[in-house]
Amino acid sequence: MNGRKRDAIETLEFVARSPCRIRVLETLQDTSPVSRESLKEEVDVVRTTLLRNLHGLVERGLIRERDRYYEITSAGALTAAGVSNALERVDTAIRLRPVFERIPADELDFDFERLADATVVEATTANPYGPVDHHAVSLSEVNRARLLLPATGAKPLEVSRAPIEAGATFELVVTRSVAETLLSAAPVADEFAAIVDYDTVSVSVVDDEIPFYLGIVDDAVQIGVHDDSGLPTALLETTDSTVVEWAVDRFEAYERRSTPIDDDGL
Repeated sequence: MNGRKRDAIETLEFVARSPCRIRVLETLQDTSPVSRESLKEEVDVVRTTLLRNLHGLVERGLIRERDRYYEITSAGALTAAGVSNALERVDTAIRLRPVFERIPADELDFDFERLADATVVEATTANPYGPVDHHAVSLSEVNRARLLLPATGAKPLEVSRAPIEAGATFELVVTRSVAETLLSAAPVADEFAAIVDYDTVSVSVVDDEIPFYLGIVDDAVQIGVHDDSGLPTALLETTDSTVVEWAVDRFEAYERRSTPIDDDGL
């Protein structure tokens, strides 16, 4: 590692580890110069803490002082933008972590920043069925659903009956084990039998592993993950157009390799 990179890491660490320093840079980036007294009110820290942090920022050339007024330097503005961008990315990563930690990065072939505004529903102690409930509600109101299913349950099938009866289109691509569950395991098989004969419902079987749930539910994409026992742990939902395009391509690739369930010989 060269010296410039070490200096960059040290500066980033110095700024990022203190909310006070970040707030000072943000304030001065919006308005410069600002008096020491105004900074104290804006940052809301004791005087000694403010002075210590101002001194550190001045020492690194990120801000300058003139007659008890402070202004940001060009280096400080660039650093502030970089820190802000880094914090936003890390915040997004933390929010998406319940989904991302169970999917290899190469499975999601798009820029992860497209998920900055995505909704994440996580199974928690207080709401262990959160992902399943969100998924079921979305299916109860859908006009067209294209679903890659590594697992299934009775509730999503049950709530799908009303929109299917109203003319909604459902295209399912499932693993062989899911197909066997749909055909023979009560109560899932009972719910499946109630919808499978509709002309707007198609179900096909693929021999590939389906590593995570993928749904295109009208204009939204859902990505769902489960734990080692098969229980849903988190569901991500987005309407980003790039992610929708990726999801449609992935679904169609699996669909091309699949066989209609009636012809599969299960």
